[in-house]
Amino acid sequence: MNVQRIDTDSRVFGGSVLAIRDFAPNAAFAAFERGYVAEYDPIYVSCKVPLEDLAGIHFLEKAGFNLIECQIRSSIKLRRPYDVSAFPYDFKKIAREEDLSGVLDIAGTTFVHDRVSLDPCIAPGVSGARYREYVLNSFRSPDEAVYRLVDQRTDRVVAFKTHRYLGAGEVLLLLGGVHPDFKNLGLGPVSEFFEFNELMRMGVRRCTTHISAGNYPIFNLEIARLGFRVECAFAVLRKLYR
Repeated sequence: MNVQRIDTDSRVFGGSVLAIRDFAPNAAFAAFERGYVAEYDPIYVSCKVPLEDLAGIHFLEKAGFNLIECQIRSSIKLRRPYDVSAFPYDFKKIAREEDLSGVLDIAGTTFVHDRVSLDPCIAPGVSGARYREYVLNSFRSPDEAVYRLVDQRTDRVVAFKTHRYLGAGEVLLLLGGVHPDFKNLGLGPVSEFFEFNELMRMGVRRCTTHISAGNYPIFNLEIARLGFRVECAFAVLRKLYR
């Protein structure tokens, strides 16, 4: 077992946020926990466990961790371009930080199904600030990209997407959001179509993503409509230390 300090979350939360990797439910966990507490003095620690590992989930619960999310990992193979000719939008990669403002506004307000915004122990506003930081990370990272969906009629940013290039024709889909003013108008799949076309143009043929099982609109869109294939499910548990 080991822990990783999540720098982005730590900045937003105002203290060390850790993620446990390679979790093993054994008698050494108590000493392991004392060690990371002494080293990092964390305020929030999470652990992701395969959903079928009930023994591991119950072990963490007895150690003071609480279930906060069920997360689904799924993937899709990109086979042919989508026809987007009827949609009056441009899908543009952001190359200048000053062009991020519209995307950051969406990232700070649109997400309502994530484990931070749903957590009754986390202050309102933390989730939005967290997603803004992750968009900035994607813009600044050489292996990630931020795209915005712009309405040609108004030049307004109506949605955004971010992803990470994994090499060998594969990407990890990260964040995607629609402006709150335009939700329930079908822009979710439209944004996906534009992103997939751009990725195929670059030679990408496989996409992997993680979503919350409680995010029913995205779950239904990606699994039922777009044909994503479920690979595995995880229980995400967290423990608060102050």
